[in-house]
Amino acid sequence: MDTKMRRMSPLEDETGLVDMDEGDAKGRKRKLQMNFGALCVIWLFTFTAYSGLQNLETALYQDVGLYTLAALTGGGVIACLLAPTAISYIGSKGALIVSWICLSFFVAANFFGFIGSGFKYLLVVAGGVEGLSTGLMWTAQGSITTTIAMEYHEIIGEPMEKTLSTLFGIFCMFFQSTQVWGNLISSLVLQQTSQITKHESNFTFCGADFCPSDVLALRGGKHGNGTGGPSSLPEPRLINILTGIYLGSTAVGLLITIAFLKPVKSSMSDSGVTLKVRLLSTVRLLFTNLNMFMLVPFSLYTGMEQVVMYAEFTNSFVACKLGIEWIGYTMICFGVCDTVGSLLVGFIGKFTGRPPLFIIATILNLGVLGIMRFWSFKEEVPFYLFFVIPGVWGLADGIWQTQSGALVGSAFTEDQEPAFANLRLFQALGFTVGYLYNVHLCEYIKLYIAAGTLVVSMVFVAIVEIRIRLKNKPDERII
Repeated sequence: MDTKMRRMSPLEDETGLVDMDEGDAKGRKRKLQMNFGALCVIWLFTFTAYSGLQNLETALYQDVGLYTLAALTGGGVIACLLAPTAISYIGSKGALIVSWICLSFFVAANFFGFIGSGFKYLLVVAGGVEGLSTGLMWTAQGSITTTIAMEYHEIIGEPMEKTLSTLFGIFCMFFQSTQVWGNLISSLVLQQTSQITKHESNFTFCGADFCPSDVLALRGGKHGNGTGGPSSLPEPRLINILTGIYLGSTAVGLLITIAFLKPVKSSMSDSGVTLKVRLLSTVRLLFTNLNMFMLVPFSLYTGMEQVVMYAEFTNSFVACKLGIEWIGYTMICFGVCDTVGSLLVGFIGKFTGRPPLFIIATILNLGVLGIMRFWSFKEEVPFYLFFVIPGVWGLADGIWQTQSGALVGSAFTEDQEPAFANLRLFQALGFTVGYLYNVHLCEYIKLYIAAGTLVVSMVFVAIVEIRIRLKNKPDERII
């Protein structure tokens, strides 16, 4: 009786497995697990390099590093619109191969970061190329994971949503852990510059008082209130060793993609949707749907808040006061808490809903921004704060990154593709804007900008949440 009432696949029998002999079912299930496992391991190797370099670019190359990161995220603005059409031609596996080749170019460009100004700007070009590939890699990852989930849930007789949630959760755990491994590698290599001890500079302009004009002092020049400190650049030899390790890690990911990742059929290849139609649907939703328009500040903030940690905290606080070799260790706290936070939020959100989580994340972010703004470096600096701040920020980031997708999914049940395209587009734009004004503004101004954007975005998010509930209210009465 129960098996008849449950909606089953045409090939599925009452045991919950697809109606094929037991050996075939188990074999197919194992192949799907292997393919998904390969995807997770690929991300582990490639994004270990990506995450490690992302956190070091501004400390190593200052304005060129910021322009490089801006080019990287700016390329993502374009890529998120073009990726579905590109993947319909080259497939998801082909898209990943192209992406890792572009990432290898970006990593290798760091070999030339210290060789004259002309070679430095090769980093900006490489960042732009890598940025264009980010849309490919993330769209391909979503397509592969969803395709595997669609077949896997039929084999095991589990609801599609549960299977998809489980697979994305496992993938997220691998992805977020790359912050730990990438930063651990950078710290172990760069600590050879000096003893890895509590070696603080006597600069008083670190933290909120840090301005772009203070860069000369960080590099050992005559400026500011100090006479050089632990944030002096490491030897080029160590940078080359680190770049070589990251390049090798990316190469391993590329080889695993070629040798072990099995091609999957992308649903986008059958859609017949042209690039023009995709672009028009994305733009039309932005200007015709009030909810989408009001979520623009929130989408921008989900990009800008990551810049606070990747570029501002690492440079104005950690590198300035403790030294570049400490960036990796402090950002490990960010990666661990982000990973744990993402897993916890997915579970807690089932019981609390989104609004309480948004309130918690807002309080955490505003609290950290307040500490960063009024943390005085003229007195003895509490050493533990260099680890507590990225840890707390990581917990909040876990909420922003998981619940932003949930909010868009709930608000746009009938226009999910253009809605998510807008979310990623403005998130990438938030990254780009954050990196660009980083070059020109003092830290305390950037902290005020982040806090103001957060408050404004939360006001609009609250309005959208209310509109969603009012829209669903008639349905609840009928039920």
